Formats: sequence, C-alpha cells, structure tokens
Amino acid sequence: MAKVALLMLLLAIKGATASDRLKGWSDWLSEGKALRNAGDYPAAVGAFRQALAGAEGSGMGERQLVEIHDSLAAAYAEAGLFAEAGREYRRGLALVEKADGRESLAYALLLGSMALLPTEAGGREEAIQLLREAIAVNQKTASARDLAVLRNCLALIFRKEGRYQEEEPLLVDALGGLVTQKRWDPKLLGGTLNDLAVLRFDQGRYGESAELYRESLRVLGAALGGEHPSLVVPSGNLAADYVKLGRLEDASSAYQRAIGICGKSLGESHPVCGSALGHYAVVLRKLGQKREAKRAEAQSQRIKDEAARRNGVGATISVSALSSK
Repeated sequence: MAKVALLMLLLAIKGATASDRLKGWSDWLSEGKALRNAGDYPAAVGAFRQALAGAEGSGMGERQLVEIHDSLAAAYAEAGLFAEAGREYRRGLALVEKADGRESLAYALLLGSMALLPTEAGGREEAIQLLREAIAVNQKTASARDLAVLRNCLALIFRKEGRYQEEEPLLVDALGGLVTQKRWDPKLLGGTLNDLAVLRFDQGRYGESAELYRESLRVLGAALGGEHPSLVVPSGNLAADYVKLGRLEDASSAYQRAIGICGKSLGESHPVCGSALGHYAVVLRKLGQKREAKRAEAQSQRIKDEAARRNGVGATISVSALSSK
C-alpha cells in the first residue's frame, strides 16, 4: 500500500510533459507548495523532487537548498513516508549547520520538525535544549509563525516525554501569538487548536477539548475546504472525545468523516487512516456492530503492518500524532 504512493510518484515523474521539462527549480518549488497547500501530498513530493534535481549542482545558495529539503521532508511526512522525511530533514540540517551553525533559528526549526516524526525516538534532549534556546534568543525578532512552530514542536516533544505541565504554557503562548495576527496561517492555527485540545483531552477536560476540536475544524474547513486532509486529525480526535462523553453515534459519524476524507485525499493506505479505522472499530463494537468492527480491524491492521514495514518496526502512529503544521 505504501508502494502505491511510491508508484504514483514514479508515474508522475515519468509522465512529465515537454512544458514540465522546461520548468526551473523555482517553478517546481512553487508548484510543490501549491500542491501541498491543496493537500495533494504525493504530487507535492514529486514537484519538490524535481525542484531538488534542478537545484543540485546549479551553484544556488545553501539556504535555498535547505528550503527545498524542508519542503520535501514535510510533504513526505504528510504522505505518511516518515523514513524519507527523516532523510530529507537530515540533509537540510547538515546544510544549515554548515552555513549558519547549530545555534541558528533555521536549525532549530528543522530539528523540531524532524523530532516529531514517529520514526524519530532518539535525540529528544538535544532537540529540547536547542528549541528552548531558539525561543529565548528569537522571542523578539522571529515572526509569530516561526515562534509558534518552535513552541508547538517543543510542546509535542514534551508530550512524548509525558511532561504535560511543560507542554501547556507553550501551546497557550503559541495560540496567543497566532490569534493576534491580522493574517494568520489557517493550517498552523488549526493545528495548534488541535494540539491544545489533545492536551485538554489528556487532562480529562472533555467538554473543553471538544470545543477546541470543533474550532480547529471550523478554521481549517473555512480556509481549505471540507475535504482537505488537514481535517482528518481533528475529526478523529473529536470522535475520541465523543466516546469519552458517551456520545457514540456522534463518535461514529466523526470517525466516518475522518475515514472518508482519508480515502479521498490521503489514500486508504495512509497510516493515519489505519489508526482511525482501528479506533472506529472500537466504537462499532460498543454499538453492537461486530461484523463491521471486524472488517475495520482487519483493514486497520493491514495498513499499520505496511506502514511499519515501510517506516521501520514500531513506527506506528495514533490519530493525533500528525498535527497540521
């Protein structure tokens, strides 16, 4: 199933038209960004790979190469190809370290993003230290967006470490910085709302978390459309919230929405879809729909097994593991 995603990339590259071959690296980079914003992550990967192929050896600046590696890594991660994402982040980090050093804002942003990959379990203390320093040093000079990304990354690393008290102020500050902007990034804002909702859920504050999930969905849906893949995570998380509130029918509907968007925009083989199906199966059993639950469980396991083979043993993820950054 993950092989299908790779096959799609190969076909896209082989099927390039004459006009495609006339594009420069900057054209491919712009196209990749547009495709990623639209939620077509496999196509975005193909465009970023073309940009990288055109840029390497061209004598362009290292910072521009870093931007391509960063964009390609993010698209790989959103496509569920975490091992490939880690590889591109490491290439970008090597370039940034050479050009600007490990203490730079650019290095911290890349390292923080890489640390959130399900395949990256080591080096968290280094990431925590660098992210803390980057926030402190750049608090007055960095953009609200960059600061929000740094805070979100650090908060989610703390979540992985079970350090919830340290996670909360970072998410609150990130959200506060974003909502004060006249023009904010809806994907980042929606993702931050989702992340704060997950924390409230973990704290047992289910009414508050449900409201935050719904606000996340409202922000993302209004800006990106009702079928954009960024809605999958908060939809699945809202469903889990409804289960805690005893609203099983609402939970079933929310999971169906998440799974439906997965099938249309991410592809049924995406690991997030596998996780959503597994949780949906639990709800189906609670509703007495055992046959449907068994089918969902079997499909979920197939997807998770393929994701583990593709990304490394144990590289499974929860519905809330991928934030809309």
